[in-house]
Amino acid sequence: MDYLSTRNINKVFNTNEVLELGLAPDGGLFIPKKFPTFSKEEIKKLENKSYKFIAFSILEKFLSDLFSKDEIETIIDEAYYSFDDKIVSITELDNLKLLNLFHGPTLAFKDYAMSLLAKIYEYYLKKNNRNLMVLGATSGDTGSAAINAFQGLENIKICILHPHNGTSEFQRKQMTTVGSDNVFNVALEGSFDDCQSIVKKAFNDKELLQKQSLTAVNSINWFRILPQTIYYAWAISNYNISSFVVPTGNFGNIYAAYALKKMGFLIKDLVIATNENNILDRFIQSNDLSLKKVIKTNSPSMDIMISSNFERLVYDFLGPDNTSELFINFSDTRKSLHIEKEAYSKIKNIFKSGMTTSFEVLNEIKNTYKNNNLILDPHTAVGVSVARKMQISNICSLACAHPVKFQDTVNRAINENNLIYDKSINFKNPERYDILSNDYSVLKKYIIEHA
Repeated sequence: MDYLSTRNINKVFNTNEVLELGLAPDGGLFIPKKFPTFSKEEIKKLENKSYKFIAFSILEKFLSDLFSKDEIETIIDEAYYSFDDKIVSITELDNLKLLNLFHGPTLAFKDYAMSLLAKIYEYYLKKNNRNLMVLGATSGDTGSAAINAFQGLENIKICILHPHNGTSEFQRKQMTTVGSDNVFNVALEGSFDDCQSIVKKAFNDKELLQKQSLTAVNSINWFRILPQTIYYAWAISNYNISSFVVPTGNFGNIYAAYALKKMGFLIKDLVIATNENNILDRFIQSNDLSLKKVIKTNSPSMDIMISSNFERLVYDFLGPDNTSELFINFSDTRKSLHIEKEAYSKIKNIFKSGMTTSFEVLNEIKNTYKNNNLILDPHTAVGVSVARKMQISNICSLACAHPVKFQDTVNRAINENNLIYDKSINFKNPERYDILSNDYSVLKKYIIEHA
């Protein structure tokens, strides 16, 4: 398959290059030159099929130039081996549905993409006798899912940056207690946006890339986005769902739904749900892309102001030159940014949005438990709160993580002694991580020393 950068359509990349590079050399994000499409007959054949069957149907269209059909099936089987038997599930909640995405090993939706991504890299590197360092930034769940998926794999080292004191304790310990020698954790003295900015600098550092083989594990990597299309296709094919509410930080999860729509699946409404870090809600409501200071909330994985995957969406409506100009200037907080009206109107016809405060999150967790005997994690509560405000039929909100990962917030909301969770995780090893200053030169030195 051929790919382009969101910032330059004149250079074409193949699947191998996209997998190895992660981020385009010009700083843009990779997108398929032409999305493969599913006919009505192909989509019909997916009705009431298993998660793995649907996964193969989608992945085969993107991976056939790397792997045989048998290899793709093996990758899928091994990726979901440590998941619950059902892999994914639906819960009825009043007049909406919850798509439960916490059946993986770290109890968060990031497992669905990360487990596949790790297996894709493992098989690819072995076939080509290559070594690689995987580099990524996390606001919480990406890091734990990536580390769990990549720990102990041959030919691969993984380095994950998280904001120091900016994740829940549970999230941090999931990353820092795995005990694998190929895992390196960095607590950066800054926000998630700082972590993400430094990671992008590494992929634009030609001197570093000449010395080290690096690839991205964040959703800037196309092969992180692709596996996330699968659970939307499963929900559509098994429950005839037509609209989704997606708690959104880095825009990768909801972009996957948009990508599936581009492939021919019938999706009516896509609703962006944000917390107080509401740049995407402000954009949908009033074309306002101005940056503000990141606010710490009780849904920390969404405490993001610069949503990287938004660039993939904007490319479709602005083209490469205007997209490049917009995102090169995006971090300039002195500018009040917006996009031209015609493109904005087209995007607004596809997406809706809503915002939920930390106070509303606590109320949603409390009331849902009281009325439905169901415990929500705070990120899921953001989505449910927004979904309840929407007058949309046949709507599904994503349950992004298991509430046991955010016990402090959940216990504060419910205020009940001895609250019982149906899942738990034991931290078997002492924590191990390095605290680094918010300085790219320091991280560059760290990568060279450990890669």
